Amino acid sequence: MKTLTTTLLLSALLAMASPAMASQHGMKGMGMMHHDGMGMMSQRGGGWKASLTEEQRNKVGKLKLDYKKQVYPLKTKIKQAKVELALLMIADKPNQKNIDKKIDSIVKLKAKKMRLKARHKVNVRKVLDATQRVKFDMKVLKKAYHGKGKKRGYHHAR
Repeated sequence: MKTLTTTLLLSALLAMASPAMASQHGMKGMGMMHHDGMGMMSQRGGGWKASLTEEQRNKVGKLKLDYKKQVYPLKTKIKQAKVELALLMIADKPNQKNIDKKIDSIVKLKAKKMRLKARHKVNVRKVLDATQRVKFDMKVLKKAYHGKGKKRGYHHAR
């Protein structure tokens, strides 16, 4: 009896773990179920973008282009400032005042970038209907909690 119960329990666990394991290993395919990070399973492709009308797609596309035009120069400035900061730190005689000023300039650039991103998300949200907004909001909350999700694998800090 214990063997049968154990076997059934293991089978159930494996059945539940397979989609999660597949998504962690980049094996999500069309129609496969995946964990959405909020304790729910959902069909792939069922997000807010999939439900956009042609008009909404055009509006969101224009908003995205405008956002990218503003944010890419900022990203370049941030990268340049980080290199300059690294050079300041590895100088023969590092000047802490100059290092602190460079850090302050990086923080200001990042704050500007964050403001642009927030404004962009608010503007995109205005284009969506109520159902789409719920899906969009869930994704915003998930990213806020879990980050961008660039790192893969079992053991990584977020």
